[in-house]
Amino acid sequence: MDLLTSFRIVLSLSCLITVASAQIPEDPFDKVAQEAEIVGGESHQFIDPDLIRNLTGKVKPSIVAVRQLGRDGDQRGIGSGFVIDKSGLIATNLHVIGESRPVEVEFNDGSVFPVTEIHSSDRRFDLAVLRIDPGDRELVPLKLGETKALDQGELIVGFGSPLGLKFSVVSGVVSAIRNLEADFLGEETPDYPMIQISMPIELGNSGGPIVNLNGEVMGVVTFKHRIRDNLGFAVKSDDLSTILKKPNPVPMARWKTIGTLDPRQWSVVMDGDWNQRSGVIQAKTPGSGFGGRTLCLSEEAVPDGPFEIAVKVKLDDESGAAGLAFSSDGGDEHYGFYPSNGKLRLTRFNGPSVYSWKILVDKAVPAYKSGEWNHLKIRVEDGVITGYVNGEEAVKVKDSGLTGTKAGLCKFRKTNAQFREFEIADQIEFTKLSEKQSKAFDLEIEKYVGNQDRDSVLSKLAENDEVSRIFLDKKAAEFEALALEMRNLKSALHYKSVATDLLAVVNPADESEIDLFEVALQLARIDDPEMDEDHYRKVFARLVSDGRIYLDGAKDATAVRKLRDFLFKENGFHGSRNEYYHHANSYINHVLDDREGLPITLSVLFIGMAQRLDLGNVFGVGLPGRFVVGYQEHVESDLILFNVFENGLEMTRRDAEIMATQFGGRTTDATFEPAHPKAIAMRMLRNLIGLEINQKQNPPGALSYLNLLLEIEPEAIEARFQRALVQAQTENFEGAKQDLDWLLEKRPAGINYNRLLQFREALE
Repeated sequence: MDLLTSFRIVLSLSCLITVASAQIPEDPFDKVAQEAEIVGGESHQFIDPDLIRNLTGKVKPSIVAVRQLGRDGDQRGIGSGFVIDKSGLIATNLHVIGESRPVEVEFNDGSVFPVTEIHSSDRRFDLAVLRIDPGDRELVPLKLGETKALDQGELIVGFGSPLGLKFSVVSGVVSAIRNLEADFLGEETPDYPMIQISMPIELGNSGGPIVNLNGEVMGVVTFKHRIRDNLGFAVKSDDLSTILKKPNPVPMARWKTIGTLDPRQWSVVMDGDWNQRSGVIQAKTPGSGFGGRTLCLSEEAVPDGPFEIAVKVKLDDESGAAGLAFSSDGGDEHYGFYPSNGKLRLTRFNGPSVYSWKILVDKAVPAYKSGEWNHLKIRVEDGVITGYVNGEEAVKVKDSGLTGTKAGLCKFRKTNAQFREFEIADQIEFTKLSEKQSKAFDLEIEKYVGNQDRDSVLSKLAENDEVSRIFLDKKAAEFEALALEMRNLKSALHYKSVATDLLAVVNPADESEIDLFEVALQLARIDDPEMDEDHYRKVFARLVSDGRIYLDGAKDATAVRKLRDFLFKENGFHGSRNEYYHHANSYINHVLDDREGLPITLSVLFIGMAQRLDLGNVFGVGLPGRFVVGYQEHVESDLILFNVFENGLEMTRRDAEIMATQFGGRTTDATFEPAHPKAIAMRMLRNLIGLEINQKQNPPGALSYLNLLLEIEPEAIEARFQRALVQAQTENFEGAKQDLDWLLEKRPAGINYNRLLQFREALE
C-alpha cells in the first residue's frame, strides 16, 4: 500500500495548500480599483491636447457606430467598431451584433452600410469581424499593434458611441494586463488575459478601439466594471489578429438563422423576440400586443377531438407571465394558461385590448414552484378546460367561447421566459412520483417528515434535549447519506440509460443501418441528462434539408465538395481556435449550437449529413493527431481527404502523411481505411478521457467515459488499465482488482506483466 499511501499524502498536501491560499482576506474588487486609481489618477493632464486632436483626426474616419436591427428594421442596440481592412472588414464585439439579427454600420459622415457577412467571430474573445461592401468609398483601416509592446501606465485613447453619442473620444491609461476568472465580476466573463483600462466606459463603447499615441489599435473595449466607474476591460489586439488568420465567414442570410425558430415549426404573432438555443425557446422582450403580449404558435396540427398541450416553463421575473396559448385563431383570439405574479391564471382573449379579455381563473396553487421549471398542461374536452401544473390539477372551467385550431406559447410584460418540451397530443402523461411509490422507497422517513403535530414532537424531544440532539444529528447524517446515495443512484440510472441507447445505435442488427449522427447524439447525453434529443434531431434534419437544396442535384465528388462549402462557407462551422480542450467541442449538440468543434465532431457532422444525403462513400479517417473526412468514388478512384478543422481544406494522401508526421505519428495503408462508427465513438470517448486526465488533472472525472468505452469494446486494453488506476485512486480497490485480474489473465501485448502483478499485490 506504499504507493497509494504516498498518493494520498500528496493529495492531502495539495488540498492544504489550496485551502491556505483561499484564506487570504483580500477583496479583488478593491485591489483592482485601487490600482486603477493609483495608475489612472491624474494621468489625463499629461496628454498634449494637440496630440489628441491630431490623433482623433486620423482615427475618426475609421470609426463606425454598429447597430443591431429588429424584425421591422428598428434599432435594437448600438455599439462601436472600426475599419481593419480596405476591402470592407469592420471589427467589433460579438455581443454588440447579437445573433440572428440584421446589422448595419454608420460612418461619421452619416453614410450607412448594411453588413453582408459575419467574416469571423469568436465567443470566448467576444469578437466579431463584419464585412460591408464599401462600393466607391475608400476605407481607412487602423493598424493593429502588438499587445506585448503595451506597458502598464501607458496613455491610451478610446473611440466609440457611449450612450448612443456617436463618435466620442476619451483618454485614459493601461492599468494592467490581467487574467480574469469567470467569478471575478460576478457575471459570465472570459478566463484569459485582458487589458484593464482606467477610462470612462458607458453603454455603446463596446466594440470601439483603444489606441496608443501612435494610432495603433491595442485592444477592443468589451465591458466595464459593474460597480466601479472608470474601470473597464478590453480584448487584446493579438486576439483580434488570431481570429483574422482563420475566419469562419457566414453570409447574413445564414447568420440571421442562428438561434431563430424554424418557420416551418413556429410562427410569431404580435412581434416579440423569440429564439431557440440548446433546445430551449426563449422570449425576452415584450410583444406589440397590449400588456406586452406576444405569441409563438406551433405549426403542428391540434387533434380534432379532445386534445392536450403541455410545456415546461421558467420565468426569471414572477411579476411577468408566460405559458400556454390554445384554441387560437392565429391572431388576437386565444386562451392562455400561465403563471402570473406567482399564481396560475386562465384567461380568454377575445381581442386586442384589455377590455376584450376575461380572466376565468386566477389562484395560488401550491404545486407551482416560483423561479423553477414548472410543467404546465391543458386538456380540452367537451367544452371543459382543465389545467395542470407539475401533475396536480390547478383549474377546471366550462368555457367554449373560442374555437381556434392553433396552439403554442404566450408571454406578457418584461419577464425573460424559457420554454422546453412543448407537446401536442390526444393525451400527455406527466412523469410523476406517486405517493404510493414514495412510501415504498422509505415509509418511515415519509411518516417522520410528514408529521404535522410539530408542537408535540418538540415537547417530547425537549424531555431530554441532550439525547434528542444526538438523535437528530444521527438522523440528519442518515438523511444526508441517503440524499447522497439517491444522487449517486440518479447518476447511475442516467449512465445506464446512455449506455443502453449507445450500444443499441452502435451495434444494430444490420451494420449498414448505423446512423453516425445518432451515435454522436447519444454520446452528447453523457454530461447532459436534460438534453432535448428530439430538438437536436430536428435541428440536424433542418440542416440536411437545407443542404439538399444547396446541393441542387449534384453527384459524386462535386456533391461532396458542395457539402463541404455548405457547412464551412455558408454556415460558418469551424474548428475551435481558442478552446480546443473544452468539453463542448466533443458534443454534437454544442457543435450544432455554436458551429464550432473538434476535428472528429466536425467530421461526424460532415459524414452524418453525407449519409442522410446519400452521397456515397464518405467516411472518417483516423489520422494520428487529426481526424479527417475521406471520399472515394470507387476502388480505382483517387482518395480525396478533407481537413474539416481547416474549413474543409482538400488534401491528398501525401498531404495527410506529412500532416501526421507533424503530430508525431506515422501512417500505413490501414490508417486510410474507413473508420468504423464504433471506432469513431471510442475515439470521441478517448478525447474526453484525455481532457479529464491530461488537461484537467482530474482522473476520477474520466471514470464514466472509461466505463462507456469498455461497454462498447470490452477488449480495450489501455482503457482497462486506465480504469484500474482511476479506481485505485478513488479507493474503489475491488473494482481496480477486477480490472487488473482481467489484464493478468489476458496478458495483452505491450503490458508489463510483472509490474501489473506488483500493482495488484499492493492493493491487498
